[in-house]
Amino acid sequence: MRVTRGSEVVVGDWPTSPEVVALLECSGALLAWDVLVDAPVPAARVHDVDRAAEWLWEVYGDAADAILGGAAEVGEPGPGDRRVRDACRRVAQLNWASAWWPASVTAGVPAFNTAVLHAELAVEVSAVEHLLDDPDAVERALAAVVPLDASDPALTALAGRVSALAEDYGVVLPAAEVPRQSGFALAAGGLDGGRGGIAALSGSSTVDWSLVPHGAVDAAAPATWAVVRRQGRTVVEVSVVPGPKPGARLAARFGDVEVALDGVDEVGRLTGSTPVSAAVLLLPPDRRELVVYAPDFAEPAAPDPAAGPRRAAIIAYARARTTSPTATLTERTAR
Repeated sequence: MRVTRGSEVVVGDWPTSPEVVALLECSGALLAWDVLVDAPVPAARVHDVDRAAEWLWEVYGDAADAILGGAAEVGEPGPGDRRVRDACRRVAQLNWASAWWPASVTAGVPAFNTAVLHAELAVEVSAVEHLLDDPDAVERALAAVVPLDASDPALTALAGRVSALAEDYGVVLPAAEVPRQSGFALAAGGLDGGRGGIAALSGSSTVDWSLVPHGAVDAAAPATWAVVRRQGRTVVEVSVVPGPKPGARLAARFGDVEVALDGVDEVGRLTGSTPVSAAVLLLPPDRRELVVYAPDFAEPAAPDPAAGPRRAAIIAYARARTTSPTATLTERTAR
């Protein structure tokens, strides 16, 4: 593994796209795995050598001394006790799922149960507590836990571990109703929503995951647009399929036009429309780009041409995780 040195020490190849980063914030360093790369050892960014020196050996073994001692290249750790490193990987994977899991009816990727994620995260965080930057990490994780579905035998063991962990830390688990796994339907139908009119132009664009909160829209369904002539007016209409956690305020930008996605049509799509000048019909093809975003979350940005293949790979990866014996319980119980 390559080691580069500057304002921080970087070990290995740091993932280049945020959607693939399974991240763990440790004392003095960040650890990251690229979910699309089957690498047992993480990349690291060490920003405080003294603090990281207290635990780095538990992840990198004998290579930790070389990393901290100025080496430009280190070998990957050999066989040995991998329990801490594997626990770090599980916490990082759960962090990735919380931020980037691409739930999509369109692509057949089920949504995970957030109650399972919070419970599993609390248990896994307790195994790496001594590495973390937050001395109250376990207590914070337990504070997010709600009761699990007692009728599901797959969750019985996890519920018992969480209960024992809460007792050890003196945390009273909050009484709350078990959150139901809400399904989300794939919307379908014409671009015009059945309101009549002539669609002079129409098209679709993928939604940039980084511009909307996680779960706000279906991760694989395209956002559609149409320039419609209706009753002597020209309007641009936009629709997007909601995800498992709708509710964020969404908008779309088409050319120079802003459209608030504040409606819901008869098949459940989030919709919006706004009057436009007929000159919009003269927009060159490269400006007929629809960008969906959440105004309170991100600013609209031009699409990344490399995003499509990468996100397709992430969707395939997530779909495979639901049946993988090495996946987290959160991923395996996604429905």
